[in-house]
Amino acid sequence: MAGKLTRITHVEKILVSACLLGDKVRYDGKDNYFPFVEKLKRKYEIIPFCPEISCGLGVPRSPAEIVKNAVKTKEGKNLTKQYEYAADQAAKICKYFGIRIAILKDRSPACGSRTIHDGKFSGNVIDGVGITARRLIREGIKVYAETDALDFLLPQEEKKTPRSYGYKGTAPKKPTTRKPAAKKPASKSAKPAAKKDGAKKPMTKKPSAGKKPTGKKPYAKKTSSNARNSYHQSRSYSKNKTARTTSSKRPFSAKKKPASRKPTTRKAPQK
Repeated sequence: MAGKLTRITHVEKILVSACLLGDKVRYDGKDNYFPFVEKLKRKYEIIPFCPEISCGLGVPRSPAEIVKNAVKTKEGKNLTKQYEYAADQAAKICKYFGIRIAILKDRSPACGSRTIHDGKFSGNVIDGVGITARRLIREGIKVYAETDALDFLLPQEEKKTPRSYGYKGTAPKKPTTRKPAAKKPASKSAKPAAKKDGAKKPMTKKPSAGKKPTGKKPYAKKTSSNARNSYHQSRSYSKNKTARTTSSKRPFSAKKKPASRKPTTRKAPQK
């Protein structure tokens, strides 16, 4: 019976400084562990590399800085050839594995891609590029520092977490959303809610003593002049009304002559 065939998928490889992965390869025997690298393992295959170890420098060792385009230790020993050899080894590894991205430790005389130490062993940093980082950039490889915003390298579902590339970066909690409670219909037997102290009450007029309140609107009292005017208006309206009604019932006829009056005779007073 033939066994099951396993599907081989191509996983992109990425070059990372060994000290960022937790390897104790610093000059003082410590590491520069970078937690963000653990998330990169879900998408990339990590290839660790340390220039100082690849060129034969042990741990611990004397610190080295770039002084006038040369790598020297604090005692003045020149290590430029060793660092250039390490840069060649890094370029060969990237070419062999097809690596196009590298994340290197900043401030290092070999891996620094943004800043390096000023060469006076005072702890101050200046803008500059290390020996290995310079060689990889020349080969067309994208070099990033651990201080850069590297969220774009994560898978799609993890890009939404802010500042996941920092040492103290933590994913924020999701905001909790509460649904509004459904309002119950008010029952007839329910009593009205008590009014809060300080609430304004509506202004209502109290009825005068001895009178019952009515729903009609109050009217202004008529004065004597108003009463007199209304009386004359009503009389003139009634006269006009009767004149219109009588003229409408009477048929059209010529004007009648006034009746002649009989002469009046006065009796003489009796003597």
